[in-house]
Parts: sequence; structure tokens; C-alpha cells
Amino acid sequence: MKIVFRVAAALLLLPVFVFTVSAQDAAVTVAFVESQPTTLDPHAARTTDDFLVMRNVCEGLINYDPVTLAPVAALAESWTISEDGLVYTFTLRAGVTFSDGSALDAADVKYSFDRLSDPNRGTSYTAGLVLRDVAGWAEARPVAPSVGEGTPTPEPPTPPGAISGVAVVDDQTVAITLTRPITSFLTRLTLPGGVIVASGSLDASDGTIPPVCAGPYVVQEWVQNDHVTLTANESYWNGAPSVKTVNIRVIPEASSQVIEFEAGSLDISLAPEADLPRIREDAALSAQLRTIPTLGLYNFRVNLKDPKMGDVRVRRALSLAIDRQLVIDTVLQGNGVPAYNMFPPGLAAHNAEYAPFVRDVEAARQLLADAGYPNGIELTVRTDQNETENRVLNAIAATVAEAGITFIVNSTEASVYTQDRTACTMEMGGIRWTMDYPDPENMVVLLLPNAATRVNCGYGEVDVAAEIDALYNQGISMPLGPERDAVFQQIEQVAMDNVLIVPVYHGATSRLVSSRLGGMPLDNNGVMRFALIALQ
Repeated sequence: MKIVFRVAAALLLLPVFVFTVSAQDAAVTVAFVESQPTTLDPHAARTTDDFLVMRNVCEGLINYDPVTLAPVAALAESWTISEDGLVYTFTLRAGVTFSDGSALDAADVKYSFDRLSDPNRGTSYTAGLVLRDVAGWAEARPVAPSVGEGTPTPEPPTPPGAISGVAVVDDQTVAITLTRPITSFLTRLTLPGGVIVASGSLDASDGTIPPVCAGPYVVQEWVQNDHVTLTANESYWNGAPSVKTVNIRVIPEASSQVIEFEAGSLDISLAPEADLPRIREDAALSAQLRTIPTLGLYNFRVNLKDPKMGDVRVRRALSLAIDRQLVIDTVLQGNGVPAYNMFPPGLAAHNAEYAPFVRDVEAARQLLADAGYPNGIELTVRTDQNETENRVLNAIAATVAEAGITFIVNSTEASVYTQDRTACTMEMGGIRWTMDYPDPENMVVLLLPNAATRVNCGYGEVDVAAEIDALYNQGISMPLGPERDAVFQQIEQVAMDNVLIVPVYHGATSRLVSSRLGGMPLDNNGVMRFALIALQ
């Protein structure tokens, strides 16, 4: 299916500029990370490939700095926060226009957030992340009433189709009222669900209509199962991008992307683990290899009620016995960073000097003996059938055997594992956690008893649960900065002292990036942001 879109008349009427590079040289070709977009509707976007398009075509009130990942002004040039931390007042940037030539105003912001709050339109999981603390969210997403046996089914509540906490103050000002003070609200506004679209532009959207946004690019064409073409928005408020055309191809096989890169058909490609040894041995390819830590943590969720894993000495012994660097070097081919603590590199709260789980086999043996297992212990980890994870777990099994731990990997179909993990009918389970937004609160959620799996695993009953909860509630309302980071580092230390999770590694992404691409083709969140590219 081929869907071609007319570039807005306002763009076509702009003056013709003369560039120092040819049209072909000003084009970049890349590939989607997974397959292809599932939708062009930002309020329904949910996959990595959806987000790649949205982050380059649209913008929100706030964006994030490509290096520090901290919130920075975008369509809002400034904002103020009330003393109680509940009201955020945004002043819109003057002179911003959408890709159809219409001017950005506060009504567009209201339209965008109202639509995101609508359960029939805002189907992206980012809707709740962006708006869950905004006044009116509970009314916008009413919970269906429960029905007892023999009770007539009540009429479900009707969502209002709007969110009351977002209010137009004047044409250039929007006020957003929260139900509680929470500092990460600004960071969550940088999610794809938080982008601003022109009023009414998505009323008839079926997912194939490109959004009318104010970002650096416009969707020109979507040929399903083949490619998406983006063209530069010459009226972009932050300056027209130097890359004038971006072709994003559908090449699901990562190794095929490498072959296309070598042939000169791609400017950026994935670099999968299987290809990394060959890439590193090739002088030309290795010079173009980029590895960026990702905001994630592979870890074990433990059953704190289990007779064996309920003993902190057993948990600590396991964590000390793992040779994390060996696993990363052999299985992941260097695509990772040992997780001796909880917060990944890239977060302001990360403390590289805090490393409580550097490998110590003798200490692990002594802890097991103290716990009543002088002759070793058998532990079982549950997981699904993810190939890489199973290879990681088998490598871990080999390393912890030196400490007397027989580590059994029980791999089942994903739905079976999910069911058992939720009920916590396991000693421990592998968790592939990728942060939704760059704030330590989104990692601390791994410790909170706010989901069935963690409740059933005893995270609300452990002795330090109240201490973690108090620190968490203190930290989430503090201003961004070192003092807030210190509170989250306290949470990390409490969690690691008690080994509430077993951290294994922080992920990384490796890409091949053509030497002709200068600037910052990949930001420090691993996202391709084409407007940051400076052509060599």
C-alpha cells in the first residue's frame, strides 16, 4: 500500500534556497529498528518505529537535551511552577507555525491533551505517563464499575473527551494543574504522547494520516512494508535542518542492515551482537561503530517470601558470584555495562563509584555457608524464550557455579512466564527493564509494591518498604538537581544493601554511522534525531 501526502502549500510557497550540497548529498537513508510504523497518529503510537517518526516530525512543549537528557524548552519558550508545585504555566514560543502554515496557539495545546486523554483516541501507553498526574485524568479515564454476582450491569461512565486540568489562559499561555507535586512531569512531557498537533487535524485520523505538527520534518510518503520518506520543514522554529530528505527503510533483519550499510545503501544501521566481532576486525567499519548506553537494567526480580531467596545472604551471594563483565564480553559482545548498582549511566543519579556487587567468589561462598548452605545451593530463575536472555542466563550459570550455586534456567512460553511472574510462583525471574523516561523514579518503580507481581513477591512486606516509600515520596516532589539525586541514591543504597533486586547489566545499543554524518546522529537516549545531523 502506497500513501503519498501533499506537502503543505505553505511550505511550497517558501523562497527557494541554494545549498552548498546537492539534493542527493542532502539526503540520508536509515532503517527502522524493528520493522515499520504501526500508525502515524502520535496519540496511538506505541512502538520504537512509531516513536522514531514522531520524534522527528512532532514536538511538544518540552523536549530533552540530546546530551544530558534534561528537559529543555521547545514549543514552550518558558514556564513557571507554583509554590505548591501543582500548577505549571507555559508561555508558548512566538511565531511558531505548523507544517500546514497555521500558527501555534494555546487552543492547539488544549486540543492535543484533550485528545490524548480520550480513551478512544489516546490509546498509546504514553497517555497515562504524560497525563496521569494531571487534574481530570481520573474523570477522563473512568474505571468501569465492578459488578457483584446477581447485580444488574451498571451503565459504564462516559468519558468527557477532555481533561479539566489543562486550561487555556490566553492565546500564548496554557496552565496545567496537577493532583500532586511531581517533578518528573516535565520529563514525561517529552514523551511522544506529549507532542502538540494542530487543532482538528487528527479528527478523522485512521492512523495513516500524517500529523500536522511543528517539528523539523514532515511525512511526505509512507509505502507500507517498504519505507517512510520525511522532508525538511523549512519553517521549523529552530532553523531548517541541513538534511533535507530522510528515507527510513523497512529492513527487519539487523544483519541485512549491516550488508546494506557496507554497500553504501544505508547511512545508519543496527550492529547486532552476531556481527560485532567482524565489524570490530574491519578497520573501515570499526571506525564508524558507535555504542551508546541505554536507559535500562536487566535484573532479577526475587521472591522475598521464598525460603531460599527470602534470605538476604543468599541474594547477596548470588549477586557477588556473577561475572557481569564476562557475560557482556562473551554473550553481548560488549553491548552493555556491568550493573554493580541500580541506576544506569546517563542518569544524573548514576554514581559510578558506588559498586556494591563487584565479583567476589569467596565472599559469596562464605555468605552461603552462613545461610546454612556450606555445600552450595540450587536456585532456579524463570524467563521466557528470548534467545539473548537465555544465553545470558546460561553464561551466568557457568560463572556462579564457582561459588557453589547451581543455577537452573527455566524457560517457558512468554504468556506462561508472565502469569507465573505476576503470581510470583518462582524463586526469581528475569526482568528486561527499559526506562520510559530519563528520571530515577522510573527505575525505583522496580522496588515499589504498586503492581501485582511485586505485591505477590513481598516487596510491600520487606522491612525497608516503608523507608523506601518515604524516600520515594520525598524525592518525586523535589526540584531537579543534586539534592533530589541524593535522595534517589539513598533509595538505591537501601535496595542494594537488602538486595531487593539482583542487577546484572545496563544495556547498550550499537550502530554503524556513516562517516559523512557529523553532528549528533544519535542522541544519548539512542534515538536518531535527523535535525541534529550536520552533513560533512
